[in-house]
Amino acid sequence: MSYLPQGTKFVPDINSIMNLEQLSKEASSKDSTKTLLPSFRNMLLPSTGNVSTKKFCYQHRPNQKNQSTGIEPKKKELQKQLENLSKQDQSNITHIWSLFSAAPAKNRRIILQGLLNECCSSQLSFLSNSLDDLIRIDFLNSLPNELSFHVLSFLDAKSLCRVAQVSKTWKFMADDDVVWHKMCEQHIDKKCTKCGWGLPLLDRKRKGGRKFSPHSSLNGVISPSTGNSSCAIDPCTEDRFSQLHHNISLSSSPSPSYSSSSSPDSSSPNSPGHVSYHEERETKRLCISEKKSVPLFPSLANQNNIVLTKRTRPWKDVYSERLVVERNWRKGRFKCHTLRGHTDYIACLQFDDDSNTLITGSHDATVRVWNIETGEMIRILKGHRRGVRALQFDEAKLITCSLDRTLRIWNYHTGQSIRILEGHTDAVNCLQFDQHILASGSVNAIIKVWNTQTAQCFTLTGHRDTINRVVIYEKNILFSSSDDKTIRIWNLKTRSCISKLEGHVDQIQFIQPASPSLFAGIIKKANESTEDWIDYDREVDHHPGHALPVLVSASLDNTIKIWSTKTNRCLGTLFGHAEGVWTLAFDKLRMVSGSEDKTVKVWDLDTGKCLHTLKGHIGAVYCVALSDTKIITAGEDMEVRIWDFRN
Repeated sequence: MSYLPQGTKFVPDINSIMNLEQLSKEASSKDSTKTLLPSFRNMLLPSTGNVSTKKFCYQHRPNQKNQSTGIEPKKKELQKQLENLSKQDQSNITHIWSLFSAAPAKNRRIILQGLLNECCSSQLSFLSNSLDDLIRIDFLNSLPNELSFHVLSFLDAKSLCRVAQVSKTWKFMADDDVVWHKMCEQHIDKKCTKCGWGLPLLDRKRKGGRKFSPHSSLNGVISPSTGNSSCAIDPCTEDRFSQLHHNISLSSSPSPSYSSSSSPDSSSPNSPGHVSYHEERETKRLCISEKKSVPLFPSLANQNNIVLTKRTRPWKDVYSERLVVERNWRKGRFKCHTLRGHTDYIACLQFDDDSNTLITGSHDATVRVWNIETGEMIRILKGHRRGVRALQFDEAKLITCSLDRTLRIWNYHTGQSIRILEGHTDAVNCLQFDQHILASGSVNAIIKVWNTQTAQCFTLTGHRDTINRVVIYEKNILFSSSDDKTIRIWNLKTRSCISKLEGHVDQIQFIQPASPSLFAGIIKKANESTEDWIDYDREVDHHPGHALPVLVSASLDNTIKIWSTKTNRCLGTLFGHAEGVWTLAFDKLRMVSGSEDKTVKVWDLDTGKCLHTLKGHIGAVYCVALSDTKIITAGEDMEVRIWDFRN
């Protein structure tokens, strides 16, 4: 028993064991170590021949991907120690090993138990230290790639980065596009249900053009025409991204065929058809092109020569870039740029991040077109005789309204005034259009709805004071807010008021419909035990995408309120501004508001808490706009401020 090596575990080759005793006798009789030691080496390093009929444990599988996990150096050290012993001791030790190796599993346990009983404390300590390394299993390396990716998909970004530091193999797997694509799907343009984090979309105009979607104070989360708030994620949407072209050429000349990694022939690095583990993994990382989805794990047997002329941007880079921007938002890191040019206070603005176009309207009776990136004023649109109160533009036209009682349609690319709409008998204070339907509100409490195709117009009456905001929702519904402290909901088909919301104690300057799921955290916190929350929770769960919207309003009573359009009740109130709130804007991750107190506040949609207060304006903030990377504000001080969170 004293000759048993301590802390050593191995499975000798079957053929070596059968001839071991005979070789030991020959070694003893010939007094030579040259016969014994080679046999022992074969025993330590089992043959990887045809052993498919034998079951192996994790440690001794012949096709194990990585055999150099700390066991191999210990085997070499053990070999050196054996060579330093006498020939008789070598023979005795190898004989003991051979008996243990040939014993069945049941007998092995009995042998080990007996050996443990004979060991002293120092030897048991040695065994304990040795077993720490031996019983460790590299499960990612052992599992099939698909299962490894599935395991990694449950980790968060920080854990994946830690996984990448374990080894080169783990780094290769943790950085794979399969894992990070799912990570992007969980976080980009939405809040993850597991960690609560969301990342900005950073949408960019595609090379071939795309649907116009400007960011402005008019911009809501729900599309007026569809009410759909979902957006697909595509790494090729940014103009900075490399565009993928899968040019797979099938050569007529013979080429090596790819075989399974479990094949004995392909397991040898020197075999003609061998594909290394990393090469195989790299081949499988076929990304998604802009027009066609390619399977993540294509059948390698059906492809001969794969030529990727251009590679897409890795999904990890896509995630990382957005994470930097989101951290800037959370920590309040930004750069502020100022645009000057107007000679009176600015009442309205809108910008399109794709074309870097910003348009502002002022009480100096001018409309100015700016380039956001350069800060250059592109042109000045003149035509209104009094101050411009509201504007909205798409890729073809710009519509403005003014205190001169008119609305104007412009070609803002050339600066030409195309058409003048007259019909209001007092100053026009607000407008919004959806395709060919245009709604405008006046100081005399009149709302007019225009059809720009048929030139027809009808009037909605009911408010008792100045109309501050009109919003068209799904073409048949109109929301309006007024200085009379009420919000009204109109049916455009019947041309009648169907609901009136009351609760603010001062003029309501801004309203915007939104999906109830965006403000679910705020609503639940304020109404967890009420029927309103239970009603909305049930409706969102059973009718996703078709639930009635909530209304978000801003008032000069210093509050922001969230309203139910089903019960006409206030579902939540946000406090924070010291003076009246003039305007707000929100997306799927955050909300911003501008106030008479000269500040801009950034709000968390989950908790309703104010995250940051942006100071810099020296007058009231009348208009704000929000994108994934910027807040643009303007107001009484005649300045446009761009708060850029990219850097």
